[in-house]
Amino acid sequence: MILPAKKNDGVSPVIGTILLVAITVVLVAIISAVVMSMAGGIGTSHVVGVKVVQGADAASYDKSLLVTITGGDVTGLRSITVYNGSVEVNEVPFTSVGVPMNFNSTINKLGAGPVYLSIVGQFADGDQTIYSGTINLV
Repeated sequence: MILPAKKNDGVSPVIGTILLVAITVVLVAIISAVVMSMAGGIGTSHVVGVKVVQGADAASYDKSLLVTITGGDVTGLRSITVYNGSVEVNEVPFTSVGVPMNFNSTINKLGAGPVYLSIVGQFADGDQTIYSGTINLV
């Protein structure tokens, strides 16, 4: 014999499902709000090609460091600063792509042997490192 169904048999599972969906929607909204506010501080980046070599000043035969921007997004690039680790060595205004920037006194401050350099470009929208690496100075 089949028992007759009660009126309230299907109500509890429906309410439970609605509550689970509502809780999920609220959690997704909270998590997405937190993630979007974290991503708000990310700025634009500039991809810039750079060539760093040791050169010699033709006039005095002093050693120098030559930094050449070979291409990329140089929009708003104002100057180039050379750092030895965290110590600022020298700053030179940016002229144009393909023109070597001569850091004459930089070699004397850096010394000889392997030197870790960071080259930072001062862009209109903020500073960005455009080269980090070791160069062997003689």
